[in-house]
This record gives sequence, C-alpha cells and structure tokens, in this order.
Amino acid sequence: MKTSVAESAEDLSLLFPDNRREGETVLRQAQLVMLRMLRVIDHICRKHGIRYWLCSGTLLGAVRYKGFIPWDDDLDISMMREDYEKFLRIAPSELPVDLFLQTRESDPDYDYLPLPCKLRDLNSLIIALGQENKKYARGLFVDIFPMDRYHKKHHPAYLFERAVKWCNNFICRGLDAEFYKHQSRKSLFLSFFKPLFYILKRLYDKMARRKIEANKSLTDDNCLIGRGLDIIWYEFFAYDEIFPLTETEFEGSFYYAPHNKAAYLTRFYGKNYMTPPPVEKRHPGHSVVLKPILEKD
Repeated sequence: MKTSVAESAEDLSLLFPDNRREGETVLRQAQLVMLRMLRVIDHICRKHGIRYWLCSGTLLGAVRYKGFIPWDDDLDISMMREDYEKFLRIAPSELPVDLFLQTRESDPDYDYLPLPCKLRDLNSLIIALGQENKKYARGLFVDIFPMDRYHKKHHPAYLFERAVKWCNNFICRGLDAEFYKHQSRKSLFLSFFKPLFYILKRLYDKMARRKIEANKSLTDDNCLIGRGLDIIWYEFFAYDEIFPLTETEFEGSFYYAPHNKAAYLTRFYGKNYMTPPPVEKRHPGHSVVLKPILEKD
C-alpha cells in the first residue's frame, strides 16, 4: 500500500515528538529543538542510504561532552554533494509539517549566501547579528554543508579551486554587506558595487556548477574533500580522514561522524581542541534573539 506524504510526515511527528518545553533554560529548549531536527535527519538519511556526518562545533561537542557544547546555539552536519542532492529531493516529502527545508528555491527570500541549505523549525525564532531585517524563515535550524571533491594540493587545479573559492567569498561580502559589516569595514565599502556583484554571482554560480559536476569524477584516493564551491569556508580533508564514517555519541544516541575525528577537529580548532575556552567566552555565538517557543495568539 502506498504511503501518502501527509501520512509519512505524520509518522515522523509521532516518532520524534516535540519536547522543547522540557528544557529548563531558553538555550536548552533551543538545543532540544535542534536535537529533534537532527534525529529526523538521521532517520531519513539511514532510511535512504544518504551519508552525513556531524561537523564543526557539533562534532566538537560530541567528542568533548557527548552532546552539545553547553553554550552552543547551533547544530552542523555535512553531506557529500551527491548525498546532499539526494536529500534535497527526498526530505521535503518526508519531513514533519513543522519542519522546513530552506534553500533559495524553497524560500525566495533566503539570501544567506555563505550557506545554501538549512533545516528550519517553524515554531521558533533565532535572529543572528546582521540578519535583523531579513524576511526569510528564521526558526531554529540545522546547517547542512554540501561537501565537494577537490584536486590534491600537488595538482595545478588545486590552486585554481582555491582561487575560485576566494572569489566566492569576495562576491558574497559585496552582496551581503549588512551581514558582514560587523566583521569588516571593507565589506561595507564593497556594498557600493552591489549591482556588479549580482552579475558576478550569476557568472560564478554557473562556473561553480560545472566545476562541481566535473570534480565528481575524481577518485577516492586522488582527491581532497572540502566544503562546497558554493560555500565560503576553506577547510580541506583527506578522503580517509572522513571515510568510512564512524558513529559517535551525541545527547544519548549515536550519529555519523568522520573516520578520524581527531584529525578533523584539529583542522578546525587546533591540537588543543579538547580544552574549553575561558569562562568569559562561553556564550552563544550565533543569536541576538533566541525564542525556542513562540506562543500562539
């Protein structure tokens, strides 16, 4: 018997009930919202053979605390490009009705250029610095980073790929100076040339799409894995630092993680990644407004 979209989504709502009100603080309530989203993602990915792994501060929290970093207000996962594209095709029809897969296609107002996809909770609100006036959906989220294959460092194409990513960073700063202005006065100056940057961005996206497709043919033993050409960040990893994936404990359950977690985290945070920052720096870093519960009228 064929299962309808509504039945599938309703099943996940029952399988992963909303427990945000169990949190004793606003931050813990927000973490419970994000944890539920991760559980939904994990379920869909395992069901359909989609590879993902915890990354960034979420992976650091798993290794250091077996859960969230106590003061963290976001959650990050990565997917290889082919898995990411499969997830975009499948997830919208299986997500609970209170979750929304946000891309530039599904949300025309979504203009956060550094990252092409977030899974959003529709019953909460988080506003980051520089995003106070945005019109796109702004519920609590899970960041989903597509990962691409790159040539190894000794290959001439590697320098070209690095230059391409630098160009994307430059273009994004010119197009979204409101977000970047707290980071750099240069970004505010670049905003005067915004019409030119729109043209450059369209050209860049076409070129990046061709490069992404071409690099899919790189073999596992002859490539680096890095954040996508459509993402501004630069970290690169050896294939065997990520694959085969392992599992790691996070908030009482097990989720996929890179094969060599130590190498992965050292690349992000340095060799002392297990040492917490000073007390004065232990505070949420992504939100100026955080409302995990929106009371209905």
